[in-house]
Order: sequence, then structure tokens, then C-alpha cells
Amino acid sequence: MKILMVTNKVKTYALGAKNTFEPLKRLGHDVVWAADFSKFIGNKEEIPAVTEQISINTNPLNKDNINAYKRLLSIIDEYQIEAVMCSTPIGGLLARLAARKKGIRPVLYAAHGFLFFRGAPFINQTLYRWEEQILAHITDTLITITEEDYAAAQKFKLRSGAKPYLIHGAGVNVGVQVDINRAEKRRSIGVPEDAFVIVSAGELNKNKNTEVVVRALKDVPGAHYVACGVGPEKENLEKLAEELGVSERFHLMGYRTDMPEILAMSDVFTMMSFREGMPRSLLEAMDLGLPCVGSDTRGIRDLIDSHGGYICSPRDPNAFANAFNALRENEKLRSEMGAYNKGKVQDYSADVVKRELYDIYRKAFSTKAN
Repeated sequence: MKILMVTNKVKTYALGAKNTFEPLKRLGHDVVWAADFSKFIGNKEEIPAVTEQISINTNPLNKDNINAYKRLLSIIDEYQIEAVMCSTPIGGLLARLAARKKGIRPVLYAAHGFLFFRGAPFINQTLYRWEEQILAHITDTLITITEEDYAAAQKFKLRSGAKPYLIHGAGVNVGVQVDINRAEKRRSIGVPEDAFVIVSAGELNKNKNTEVVVRALKDVPGAHYVACGVGPEKENLEKLAEELGVSERFHLMGYRTDMPEILAMSDVFTMMSFREGMPRSLLEAMDLGLPCVGSDTRGIRDLIDSHGGYICSPRDPNAFANAFNALRENEKLRSEMGAYNKGKVQDYSADVVKRELYDIYRKAFSTKAN
């Protein structure tokens, strides 16, 4: 079957994409991947699909999306597309509308995070929920990756009459081994050898909420916070750390290619976002046996439970500080929670996800829908 896959921006041929393509190829399907590859890093020839450049804007009213929609219509004709699969809110909208226009069935949508998550602004809870309810009528297969989204999807009426699926994220490599000298690694980034080290990974933006951990740091004696990532909040975070008197214990590391080593030299991983899907960096930290402290939001609370860490309000620095202190003061607890997380992450492995996707694709694309 000739399948059109539509996503938004693609920077690398990442593991999640590889886990998507492998079961499709095993089933003998040919794929055309339409996305924004303008900032792609690497060799696109590694991708087992024809790639087509389109520009999708996250603002649904942006004129680029009209052009993208028209381009999708021409791609469907050019390649004689027989089925459509898509993800991301705007990419999923345009792809499903194009499929409807051209009478293409089946249509599969992978929801990596509905925009009407719990705690979202009112417009998200209304407009975007209505949008997904309407689009469900031109969707035959719906895949979710979090319990919250799966529960919401139960209320949608898919065109096929099928029920939504819940899978274990995009899949991560598990059993990663990192052989480092912790003391030397800490010295190399300016962290004391005997410090209690908190680490996070992610863009420095408002949603990732790095600020709450910086505020908590002043109440965690002797702790050092290593934040890996780049973004627009860098200067604000540096200023806040200086105002709170924790600058010497707050380490902004920028973009890192040695995250496994930084995780291995740390004592606890934290993720404090207001909104997440199924966070890969959290899964990778769990695989390396770290206890975790996270915010009470979709995706994060799917992964962190009381056996493996603590869940806190993303707006409560005191809750984060209390969690860090509980772990700082109890090495045995850190070890037990880390071991639990190392076991739990096995369910989210690439092998598990590829098996789940294989079964879904086999049913969804085995024959053309009537």
C-alpha cells in the first residue's frame, strides 16, 4: 500500500521515526513522508521513504498552512496515495482534511499530545477539543501514548467505529551502559565531587519551567542543579539564580551530546514541565537508574509513581525542594527508586513499541477501508 505520512518539523531521523518505519516496511508498505525538512541534520538517504518538503506553521491561521494543504493534495495525486497517517495537531489537521478531499481511506492519526490537556487554557479545552471531535469522523485509527489522552479519546466517534489505542510512547533504547568516572565527570563541568546533583534536560522555555527548580534550589542545602538545554529563558534564569543566591550551584550546560554521561554522574533527574507528551529524556534517565521528581502533568505522571520518585505541582517550589531533600538525605531510597525505574522503563522499549505498532498497522492497512 502507498502511504502518505505527514508530520511537522523533522530535524533528525530519530529513534521514534525509526520505530515507526520498521513495522511499516516489514508489512511491505511504501511511504512518502511529507514534513518540514529545512533544518534536517544528517543524511536523508537513511530514511526508508520518499521525502517531500512542506512548511506547516503551528498557528492554524498562518497562510503557510494553506500552501501546505494544497501541496498535500498534489502529493496524493502524484504518488497515487492509498492511505494517510499523520501526527502533530496542525499536521494531523491538514493531512486529514486532504485525505477527506481526495476520498482516501484508511486514515491513521497518532496523537502525541492533545492540546486540551488537563490544566490547559480555556481555548484549548474548548476549541481544540471540538476540533479533535470533528476530525475523529474522518479518522479510522487513533493512537495515543498517555493515559489522559487515551481516556479523552474514548469519547470520540471514529469513522471506522474502532476504539483508540494506547501504546508505550515512541520507544527508547533500554539497557544503556555508561562507564565513567563520576568524580572526573563532575570536575569537568564544575560540580563538586561530593555534591548532591539534580539534572534536567530540555529547552529553556516557559513550558519546561526550569524556574521552579531554580527557586527550589535555595532550600536544598549543598545541592547543585545541572540544566542541559538552550532557549529563550537563559538570561532570565541566570538573573533569577543570582537574585536567589544560588548562581554557584546552578549550571547551565547548553546543548549536550554527552547526556548519558551527565545522567550517570547525577543523583536525581527532574522534569518540571507544564505540558508533556511521553518525555524521552525522562525515560532515558529511568533507564540509567535515577530516581525522578516531576510535575503533575500528562506523560510525566504516567512514568513517575511513588515507587520511583515524587510528583509535585509545577507551580510549587517547596514541593520540589521537599522531594529533593528526601532523596538527598536517603541514599538507600535513591537506590531503591532508581532500581524500580530501571525495571519499569522496560515496558517503553523500542522493541515493545515496534511490536505494538506492527499489530496496529497490520490491522489498519491490511485492506483498504470501504
